[in-house]
Amino acid sequence: MLVVLLAILSVASVQSVALGAPGDISPQFSPVERNTPEPVTFGECSPSRPDPLAGYVKNRFSSCQITNVRYTRHACPEASCPLVAELLAQVIVIRNMEPAQRRVVIGHQVGIFSYRGLPDTTRFGIGMTCTAKNPAGTANCDAPETKITKSIAEWKARPVEYTGFTMGGEDDPNPADPPLIQDEKRTWYRLGRSLFIEGETGDLGAPPLSSDVRCDVAGYVQGSRCVFPKTPMFLLDVRDPYEKLVSEAFRGDIAATYPGRAEGRYYAGNASTSSGRRTYPLTRIHHDGATRDANKAVAERYCAARWGPDWHTGPDGTALECAVYPFTTTLDGAALSPGTTEGPTFTVKPVVEPVYRAMEEKLGEFLGRNHVLDGDQYWVWLLG
Repeated sequence: MLVVLLAILSVASVQSVALGAPGDISPQFSPVERNTPEPVTFGECSPSRPDPLAGYVKNRFSSCQITNVRYTRHACPEASCPLVAELLAQVIVIRNMEPAQRRVVIGHQVGIFSYRGLPDTTRFGIGMTCTAKNPAGTANCDAPETKITKSIAEWKARPVEYTGFTMGGEDDPNPADPPLIQDEKRTWYRLGRSLFIEGETGDLGAPPLSSDVRCDVAGYVQGSRCVFPKTPMFLLDVRDPYEKLVSEAFRGDIAATYPGRAEGRYYAGNASTSSGRRTYPLTRIHHDGATRDANKAVAERYCAARWGPDWHTGPDGTALECAVYPFTTTLDGAALSPGTTEGPTFTVKPVVEPVYRAMEEKLGEFLGRNHVLDGDQYWVWLLG
């Protein structure tokens, strides 16, 4: 079976970005790794992934696949004829986006397990392409196609090779997009990969692979200027007061949250697969300040209705803010709640101002590091 490994070799460190309101959240990471994209390595790709052709997308900047190759050549076209040549190999390809660039570095690791009927000089090759996904526009790559060919002996002596592609140009803007999104010049490319053995006509058993890439010039996100179309996860620690609000929404009884059942029957963004609670990802708002403000205003109206007109001042005089989930920087915010028992709901609770601001900063850092643009989606995952 064929699997290809794609990975990102380096990811720039980035500064956190605070947003006007919280709004945007992945499992089994150490505290250092939380919400931080990191390059994928050859060793991280597993052949037991459920869909080898799709591979493993570690984060928005790195992906990988594994291809298990079994080449066979028989003495005649029929498979019943004697087997005269065979090669067993594994090819891992990692693709990593370069920080602050529109460039991907592709690494291949070729492991030759066994072969017979083929001399050491037999050349095993890797073909790579980088092309515009959409025919319109000026999108292009510095090298639309390249090949690496080495003998079996050379692959055994030096099994790893790297190749880079730089992506330029841009797609024609979508007239349906708002002007500020059109200004981001979102452009799509397709990276391809194929395997071959020079001079051999037998069955290689390795179908070609491809991976889509989107690049842009948006200035409010960091990392590489290009990403793989993965929906990232925002990690939340349920011990934090604000994040506990999200935990109550996901894990508790909706009727026990406020306004809870009065507004809908589920919470958007829940990545949990337990008890059928998984819903759908949140969608980020960045340019639409009016909708963000409306989400915040509706949330505060509900805080006032439940905790009184002085809800923004704690018993000891401390300043409070109205924590809300889904966050105000999403298309699933409080102002967009359908007001029925059939759609999504939201929940609010006053929290001290430093807690509210800490969530703003955490969310902003996550969105920036993961290069989440206006209209991109993300999941929320609870830790602890």
